[in-house]
Amino acid sequence: MPRVTRRSWTPEQLELLQTLVEKGVSPARASVVLNRPKLAVQNKARQLGRPFADTREVKAARLNREAIEREMIERADRRPRSIDG
Repeated sequence: MPRVTRRSWTPEQLELLQTLVEKGVSPARASVVLNRPKLAVQNKARQLGRPFADTREVKAARLNREAIEREMIERADRRPRSIDG
């Protein structure tokens, strides 16, 4: 079993973590980008006062955004088109 080691967070990593949280990236994706365990990334974000958004809220917002986009496409398809010629 690998030994658990503790690594300090560099200022660049902290800045990147805050940027990722602001962009709405998931903790799993942020952990890959920062090459750290998901739980460590979540805890550090919480310590910085920038916790990750609840996954249910993120999913609900995404579904709402997709529904609006779908509706806009359907409206555009129903519009009469002019015939040039």
